[in-house]
Amino acid sequence: MKTTRRLLIVAFIVWSIAGDTGPGWAGHAGTHFQPRDSTQEALYLAARSVDEAWEAFHQSALGGTLVSPALQMKIERALSESRLLLVKARAAATIGDDRVVFEITERIGTLAHQIKEDSQRQKP
Repeated sequence: MKTTRRLLIVAFIVWSIAGDTGPGWAGHAGTHFQPRDSTQEALYLAARSVDEAWEAFHQSALGGTLVSPALQMKIERALSESRLLLVKARAAATIGDDRVVFEITERIGTLAHQIKEDSQRQKP
């Protein structure tokens, strides 16, 4: 049982590092990340914005400070949309459609900003 559990943990770590991001994108990009071009930088910033939006939402949801269930549903829809858009932006980058990448990542930034603002709204 311990061997199976260790194998699963190792497999998860390898999977989470490699993901489907390609060799230049393996793992979580941190302060060491050096984008090769503006498209990569836009994708990196968009992914970071999505992560920050999820974090803001989780903090407010776990803390019970969301204004209403309706606002929570609105935020959850925007979070789902931002993740789907990120997948589309990465697909566009794969085929070299930089214009689409920049349009989508701009939309992601707008959504993430709105999610963070909505998540910070306090109950009356």
